[in-house]
Amino acid sequence: MNFPRSSPVSRDRISPVIAALLLLLAQPALAAMSLDKIIVYLTDQPNSRDDIVVSNPDAENLYLQTEIYRVDNPGQPDEKRVRVVDPKEFKLLVNPARAVLAPGEQKRFRLMSLERDLETEKVYRVTFKPVVGDVKTDRTALKILVAYQALVFVQPPEGRYRLGLSRAGDQWQLQNTGSVNVEVAEIQHCRDEGSCTDLGLSGRIYAGAGLVVPQELEGGYLSVVARSGENSSTEKLPVR
Repeated sequence: MNFPRSSPVSRDRISPVIAALLLLLAQPALAAMSLDKIIVYLTDQPNSRDDIVVSNPDAENLYLQTEIYRVDNPGQPDEKRVRVVDPKEFKLLVNPARAVLAPGEQKRFRLMSLERDLETEKVYRVTFKPVVGDVKTDRTALKILVAYQALVFVQPPEGRYRLGLSRAGDQWQLQNTGSVNVEVAEIQHCRDEGSCTDLGLSGRIYAGAGLVVPQELEGGYLSVVARSGENSSTEKLPVR
């Protein structure tokens, strides 16, 4: 498979004025694509796999490559995204790693996990990155490349989230002490069943991480709609 090569241009050889003129004269050409899903759930069992279908609705060929990032300490202050390039470290495979999609074509990319016997889920991000090809136009063109990133969770089959409410000083925090992530929404502080206030909070809480509740809470309970994979429930957490 032959991918187009681009000639490197030293930025310090182009004055700001010339660069601005080039941008003004340029006619944008969007390298479009779409993914059928951007969140994938896998398990640590053999042959755990799923597919992401990429579509090219553009009138030109789409040259696409993938990059795999391992997310260390997700949701923590020291979260780090590490690109996996050493074959010995590959625990998540993407096939094909590169592809050329003709106009109107769809391509299936298979994701397969090699993780085994996990105690806590592993988090990855897979980038689907367009590579510059030829722009067919009789005018100077600026091609806009839009990359997409899929979020991949590899989970132990018996993994569960566990929500709790804690307080450190004058700050409340909604914590997940379980082994998999959970999405939380419709968070309300209820003094009783008939008196609830929407706190306007939502988000994803990774295993071992938390979500700060900026409001002061006193008495009653916190009502939280929690979603993990295809399962959802309403949790009631006492404010103590």
